[in-house]
Amino acid sequence: MPNRKGQVELAKEDLIKAVNQVLGIVRRNGRSRKVGLALVLMVLLGGRSSVRNAADMFGLDYANLLEALGELEDAWRDYLEVLSGLVKGQVAVIVDDTVDHDAPGGRTSAPTATTGSTATPTGGSRGPSSSRSP
Repeated sequence: MPNRKGQVELAKEDLIKAVNQVLGIVRRNGRSRKVGLALVLMVLLGGRSSVRNAADMFGLDYANLLEALGELEDAWRDYLEVLSGLVKGQVAVIVDDTVDHDAPGGRTSAPTATTGSTATPTGGSRGPSSSRSP
């Protein structure tokens, strides 16, 4: 059995082959690479779009497309499984949400930073809403 790095490389190669298979089907039917990439992304992002509708819309053979997208989904799942085996311990996820979703129109600029620290050694605030006297 190959080591972890070898497993990742094999899974990556299988994923690339599956992507190329979908792109080949699309290109052989006269469609653009963008159409193929859209179908690939649909699978990778977990979209549940109808394969029948995609085949009809782009004039592709349903059976070939269904098989290719199924193989792509399997290759993607296997690749993620191999990658998850490399993760040891806890993983911290940092979300940078600088958009104020409650603002009118749903978008505002990121909050402006203040100059200097407003925290006291005990963790209190000396900002304008503080009840402490200066």
